[in-house]
Amino acid sequence: MSRFARIIMWVLLWGALFVAVAYFLPKTVVVERSADIQAPAKTVYAQLIDLHQWDNWSPWKRMGENMSVEYINHGVGVGGGYILRNENKEGSGATIEIIEAIPLSKVTVSLDFMERGEALSSFSLVDKNEGTTINWTLTYDVGNNPFARWIGLLMNKSMATDFDNGLVKLKALCQVIEKENEQVILLDEVPEMKYAGIRATVPFIEVSRDMSEMYSEISRFLAQKEIEMAGMPFALYHLMDEENIDLECGIPIDADVEGNKLVKVAVFPATTCACLDFYGDYSNLQEGHEAVQKWLEAHGFNLASAPLEIYLTDPQQEPDPAKWITRICYPVEQ
Repeated sequence: MSRFARIIMWVLLWGALFVAVAYFLPKTVVVERSADIQAPAKTVYAQLIDLHQWDNWSPWKRMGENMSVEYINHGVGVGGGYILRNENKEGSGATIEIIEAIPLSKVTVSLDFMERGEALSSFSLVDKNEGTTINWTLTYDVGNNPFARWIGLLMNKSMATDFDNGLVKLKALCQVIEKENEQVILLDEVPEMKYAGIRATVPFIEVSRDMSEMYSEISRFLAQKEIEMAGMPFALYHLMDEENIDLECGIPIDADVEGNKLVKVAVFPATTCACLDFYGDYSNLQEGHEAVQKWLEAHGFNLASAPLEIYLTDPQQEPDPAKWITRICYPVEQ
């Protein structure tokens, strides 16, 4: 046998061995990493469910001058995503879409790396010691290609490093948000509620006094009808100009009752809103409204109906204004 033939034989033998061993390697690559973050689950969840925030921590963030991003469904919540493209290289990029979201507990995204295949990535959150433990898992099917299976062995190590780096950045980001008391805004559904309410146009300078009188009148109405509150008071801001506010104050109820000339009984429909829990005195609420308005603009949402404030804290029970919580909600068009 000639030397050339022996070389060919050894090449074929090693090639066959390479392929044979490949089929004993895992078809699915699973990468898992975790971290403890000294921040509430809500803060961490907000960075995961909003793909606009991923540039601040994710190893899959937009990189380079030639990369462009196109957001899908505003890039937030289930169905939100983005398409990442390399303008100088056709077929290069990725598509990321949020396919599952359990509020404050879990987010799952699908990843399409085009010719490099598809994967699923999930984040689970658990409250722990006044903070949050995050578990990040990626499952990647390398298929039956023997070369891809060998590459899968290297991917596990390299992607684990990427995950560790991403979690370090996510931890730092969330802890800064908490330290600086930055606003956390989430898409949430305000449930349907029946309410007794009063609507009137009032001057800006008299709004606090007029709201107090409106809630007092609603409370008298409920007392006369022997009806208890079924939720916390709220206010709808239908329209405003430089001098006046078209304002509606309401108190949720469960009872079937008719209103009178002043107090009406109506139903607020279940509505998807951009929501912010604002901590502080009512005189500072404009700061919260401005934060939500900027968030809507950045995400490309249009306002669907009147913004509302839900007063989650009873000032008679909590005298410290710094601990008052007002949920500011802006209904959005889907």
